[in-house]
Amino acid sequence: MYDSRDVAAYIAQQCVDRKINYNNTKIQKLLYCVYGVMLAWKNERVCDEHPHAWPYGPVFPKVFKLIHNGEDVTEYSTVVRNAGNEAIKATVQKVLEIFGPLRASNLSAWSHRVGSPWWRVTGGQTTNLNKLIPDEFIRDYFRENVLVANTGSQ
Repeated sequence: MYDSRDVAAYIAQQCVDRKINYNNTKIQKLLYCVYGVMLAWKNERVCDEHPHAWPYGPVFPKVFKLIHNGEDVTEYSTVVRNAGNEAIKATVQKVLEIFGPLRASNLSAWSHRVGSPWWRVTGGQTTNLNKLIPDEFIRDYFRENVLVANTGSQ
């Protein structure tokens, strides 16, 4: 299992390669999507850190701190790029294809939808925060709302 910052670095590197603009919020949501897809598809966590419910949606605190402190996330690590799991790399590519064109604000709004894992933990309130979002909430949500929607299967 990778450090969340290693996976975030790979996502950011792929954004640069694809000329996708990103900021801390967008990296958080893309990492959350990769995390959710891997749970739904392979029932495996993509990194060692669980997302937490913060005001703008799910956040991986170690990644947030890295970027917030002015670090270039693309420079953090090449572990996933050089020796990463192929399923993770494929998931990142698919997530960037689907979610990469969206703005950070759109991804935040999407993560706040009624019934989403963030919403289930917070009750839709931005005052009930910094709680861990359970993997089973994420896995089930992504199986029902993301994998099905993007494969055309029922």
